Amino acid sequence: MARPTLKRKTDFRVWAELMGFNGQSISKAARLIGIETPTLASKLNTGGRELTQTERLAMAAVRAGLEPWSPEADERITSAGRATSTDA
Repeated sequence: MARPTLKRKTDFRVWAELMGFNGQSISKAARLIGIETPTLASKLNTGGRELTQTERLAMAAVRAGLEPWSPEADERITSAGRATSTDA
């Protein structure tokens, strides 16, 4: 008897599930990080395309409850002690 293939969840799928989304709402999860097309959302969900660094950063920001960046948002982030900088 053939052994069933174990399908590893993609990082995007794990994140979406942690955010409370299921297979029926993957496109909605993708829109939170700026992915507008259902085809691309499906590829990320199934492993058909790797996540970019930008997408991973967006996922972290959404998971942490951060709002989209603006000068006003930066003031709130800084006053909450969550701002960091780099030695560029």
